[in-house]
Amino acid sequence: MKNTFTITIPGEPVSQGRPRFARQGNYVKAYDPKKSRQGKEAVRFFVADKVEREHWLHLEGPLHMRVQFGIKLPTSQERKRTPVPRKWRTKKPDLDNLVKLVKDACSGIIYLDDNQIVKLSAEKIQCAQGEKPFTKIQFTEMDELVDF
Repeated sequence: MKNTFTITIPGEPVSQGRPRFARQGNYVKAYDPKKSRQGKEAVRFFVADKVEREHWLHLEGPLHMRVQFGIKLPTSQERKRTPVPRKWRTKKPDLDNLVKLVKDACSGIIYLDDNQIVKLSAEKIQCAQGEKPFTKIQFTEMDELVDF
């Protein structure tokens, strides 16, 4: 049977920012921007809490990562009287940067290394009117490789 880990994290999804650089003596140090660092900490907190409560062990072998990012509706549309349904989000943030932050945050908690992710399904949507922003994450252990 395939192991599957699923979690929904409340709050606005955060994308991985470009690294920042600082000089320390004769060396240059790279670090995450504050917003990215806080976003990773939030994802780690929720994931680690669920892992601890449900006594999860690291997922092993090849993994399929599915992730859905629900980004809040702009305030101007939130005020409209007619209901606004979910729709595809074609504006910033970039999907690949959102995924990168989640992969980095989950590494070492759910799986040992993000090299284990061999299949990735991701989508970025705009939340419906009244819906709270979220990040849904699912990791599933993969079976044998199947050609398509």
